[in-house]
Amino acid sequence: MEYKKIHIDWETFGIMIDKLADQIKENHKGTFDGVYGVPRGGLPIATVLSHKLGLPLLLYPNKKSLICDDISDTGKTLQSHKNKFIATLHSTEWTTTKPDCFIEMKKKKTDWVVYPWEIK
Repeated sequence: MEYKKIHIDWETFGIMIDKLADQIKENHKGTFDGVYGVPRGGLPIATVLSHKLGLPLLLYPNKKSLICDDISDTGKTLQSHKNKFIATLHSTEWTTTKPDCFIEMKKKKTDWVVYPWEIK
């Protein structure tokens, strides 16, 4: 299968993370005791959101953690966090783990989203 790469630059990441932070502030203020980023793709998102939301960055998630990842594509990576609040930049129609909030829907299985922190 050949993938079409969709590159997200730092400027686009900044716009997306601002939208994600706004969604969380408007709808879930005071709900979380910290932010946990799923290694590796969730760590940049969790770090920025922890600053924007004024919450600590957590080494381990708990019941009241905001769980962050870059994408919920198949949903396998986020499966163990299914009963927690999940925020991602992207999601898909076919994921088995639907995030509670996300910014954009990945349209095709043959699209591959490349985030700015990934080595090209």
